[in-house]
Amino acid sequence: MVYTWIGDVRPLLQGSCYTKYWRQLPEHRREKADRYRFPMGRALSAGVWILWQQARRALDLPPDTPFNLSHSGYYALCAAADGTHRMDGPVRSEGPIQVGCDVEQITAYRDGIARRFFCPREYAHIQAQKDPDVQRQLFFRYWVLKESFMKATRQGMAMGLDSFCLDVADAADGADPVLHSCPGPYERGSYHFREFDLGSYRAAVCSTDPTIAPLLHWITF
Repeated sequence: MVYTWIGDVRPLLQGSCYTKYWRQLPEHRREKADRYRFPMGRALSAGVWILWQQARRALDLPPDTPFNLSHSGYYALCAAADGTHRMDGPVRSEGPIQVGCDVEQITAYRDGIARRFFCPREYAHIQAQKDPDVQRQLFFRYWVLKESFMKATRQGMAMGLDSFCLDVADAADGADPVLHSCPGPYERGSYHFREFDLGSYRAAVCSTDPTIAPLLHWITF
């Protein structure tokens, strides 16, 4: 099963709080956080790793557990798979599990990005929305879903945003997004998605494990 943790890193902007958690980071993560020029960058870099460490402790996960990290605005996000399904009791998942996640702060709708980088089917869906706010929300839904898939495959931005296509239902429908098409060697039916509406943020998780927990675990720093 895949679990997702999220935390607001603003407490880490306070010197004493940041130092407390910075001391818990491994050396390579300390160095990464120190490279950020501004306090928010350092807080996000440290906070997202602390989320992963708390997730490991909560589920007693080994270091090689599939996981992924993301951050945007004030939020840090972590998704990790514990290697079990929860449908008919705990059983091992078959094959290596892939996990990707993304969180984005909702800002203005960027038509140029959608037109240039999304697949035509996705762009047409966005353009068909008459309400500007619904259009903006849909753009960011597509954005985090596409990012989560690219991160799950470990291709990242090396995989073109228009090289695969998602079917995303209206928010009121409640149906999970699905891949409409994707490039080989990836199989369309092997990837599963979960969306999270955070008001002024959107988040998504993609995994080859079909059981993605529907609730976020909130972490307080």
